[in-house]
Amino acid sequence: MKQTLTVLSGFLGLLFFEGFARLIITFYHRMDFQFYGISHLPSDVWIVVILLSVVTSTWLVTMLVLTVINKHFLFYAVVFGSIIIAWRGVEILNSYHTEPAWYFFAVVILHIIGIFLAYQSFTRQHEINSSI
Repeated sequence: MKQTLTVLSGFLGLLFFEGFARLIITFYHRMDFQFYGISHLPSDVWIVVILLSVVTSTWLVTMLVLTVINKHFLFYAVVFGSIIIAWRGVEILNSYHTEPAWYFFAVVILHIIGIFLAYQSFTRQHEINSSI
């Protein structure tokens, strides 16, 4: 139960972090809020901000999920990644005619990179801590 709640809470946290970045852009430019996609963003700088927030929030939340669960690291990293990729699949189905294809590929790759980096960081630190 703890693992399921942790993974779901991590997913909601990921949505919060990315949504918060989008909310800041929305208020700053006084435009309508869009929960996903980049075609509505006012400039390329904001696209970079969104992409950076994707990889950063994925890394951070994956680290939190692995820290709280603290066992079967690879399994839970893959489960968490699968949930994120499924969410991006819903995004692709809802906006494939309005968003550029490179955005979908980039976001999925950035999620995978964030999860991989978090898994590597966490397992290395766990090995160091357990050898002491």
